Formats: sequence, C-alpha cells, structure tokens
Amino acid sequence: MSRTLLRVVVIALLLTGLLLLVLPPAPDDATRRALLPWSVAPDGRGGSIAFGLALGEATLADAEARLGEAEVTLFRRADGTLAVEAFLDDVRPAGLLADFVLTIDLPQAALSPMYERGLRIARGTEGVSRVDLDPADLPAVRAAPVAAITYLPAVDLDPEVVETRFGEPRTRVNEADGVVHWLYPEKGVDVVVRDDGKEVLQYVAPRDFGRLRGPLAESPDNDWPAE
Repeated sequence: MSRTLLRVVVIALLLTGLLLLVLPPAPDDATRRALLPWSVAPDGRGGSIAFGLALGEATLADAEARLGEAEVTLFRRADGTLAVEAFLDDVRPAGLLADFVLTIDLPQAALSPMYERGLRIARGTEGVSRVDLDPADLPAVRAAPVAAITYLPAVDLDPEVVETRFGEPRTRVNEADGVVHWLYPEKGVDVVVRDDGKEVLQYVAPRDFGRLRGPLAESPDNDWPAE
C-alpha cells in the first residue's frame, strides 16, 4: 500500500471516529415503538404517555429534545382568553412523517404580560389574534408542561388501521360534515376520522379528557371528567 493511500485510509478512519462521537446514537427499537402514534400508555394515575412524553408533566423543552425545535406562538381568542401553542412541521418520529401542534399549559396570569410584551400582533379571522412572543419569554414557555398534543399524519389512516392500532373506541361521535370522532377517554385520545381528508389525532391526559370540546360534549357516553 502506498503512503498516499495509507494517509487517505487513516484520515477516513479518523473522520469516521469523529462522526461517531458527534452524532447522537440511533434510537433503539423500544424508543421507536414509544414514538409511534398508537403507543399511548395510561399511567394508572389519570395521566398518560404519548410520543414518550408524560402529558401534563413533560415540558416543551422535553418535547423539543425528542421531536425537534418548535415554533412558539401566543394566540388571543375572540373571548379574550390566551393560549400558547408550539408547532413542529415535517417531523419523523419512528419514521412516520407528521406535523405536531403542542398546547402549552400556562395560566392566564402568566400569559397576559407575555401578550403585552409581544413583538407583533397579526389579526386573524373570527377575532383570533396571533402574537409573536418576546424572546425573553421563551424560556418560561419551554419550561411549562405540554397539556395536549395534536398529531397530523402525512398519510391517510383508514378506519381499519385506526381500529387495529387503537382498538374499538368507547364511542363514535358523528359531525354534520361527515367527520367522525373515535373516542378513547381511558387513553385520552380522540381520533378524528375523515372520509375526504387527513385524519387528526388529539392526545390529553385521561383526567383532562373534558378539554376536548365541540361534539365530545354531546356524546351520550360522556363519562370522562370535566375541567
């Protein structure tokens, strides 16, 4: 072997070693399974774990460590209430492409000064305003718990797939536009099944299932706890 070729081999080995030191380890099979949308584990205390996150306990910083950096936005609804959401686009937990919306649990008393410090306010439809937060407020948001997760898969989930993965729902609630909510209050999951569009999966701690509003309140099997 020539000296030039030997140098190339040595350099390649050194670079490979450096990459192994710098790159994070590949997730094992158990970690991948925990990141699947149907891997929801009630904890027996009214909580649950979805995407490896204990809902109501894991922080936004914990979620970003698993899913990637989020875009954080403060919303002011028409009734004056405030809410913070974090958005993640084109995430591939367990290899499945999806978007995420994380609802952050912060009291109105904490959100009101954030709203006043907002850098820019964009007026939306139906009286909803979108506020860009002051960067100084982001650490407090990232330290707050994730109350709910909305999972938007890139592919359609057939009803057969939903039932295979999640099981038979406690009940189904039909909306006038053909949308059907498959409700799993014991898991804190609402699977929104559509005939002509993408499915939406919503996750909350089972003890907080009453947060899922709209047609859920009309369900004849509405025996989950109210807020």
